[in-house]
Amino acid sequence: MINTLINQTFKITKNENRPALLTYTVAGDNTKKKSLEILKSISQYADICELGFPHNTPIADGGQIQTSAYRAIKNGIKINDVFLIAAQFKKIRKNKPIILMGYYNMIYQYGESKFIKKCQKSKVDGLIVVDLPFPENKIFAKKCKKKEY
Repeated sequence: MINTLINQTFKITKNENRPALLTYTVAGDNTKKKSLEILKSISQYADICELGFPHNTPIADGGQIQTSAYRAIKNGIKINDVFLIAAQFKKIRKNKPIILMGYYNMIYQYGESKFIKKCQKSKVDGLIVVDLPFPENKIFAKKCKKKEY
């Protein structure tokens, strides 16, 4: 098993005999600045933070997340803003894992290689791509694990 910050976190919670607490917030919901404040605040209590990149057709999400995504888009949030929020968060909480969560279509449109490079540069610890399940995710997952991006 690769020794990642996410794996380390799960080892800690297992040793403490408790479940890991993962929180989720949509990047840019309320505002870009407020989004970072919310993320910092909830990270004090979370083991791992998930940051959603807003999508205009969040079909796999419930009403609350859909509403948050629509607010973020209305406020002008773009994928580069999501990376900026993640990078700012990691400067403050470098030992707190952050996972980006969203839809493959956005990654595909952005460009897989460019997206992966931005994740690495922003110190993103993991991805949840809700509409790219196993085994369809194998090729993209392999690209994510490469070190030469």
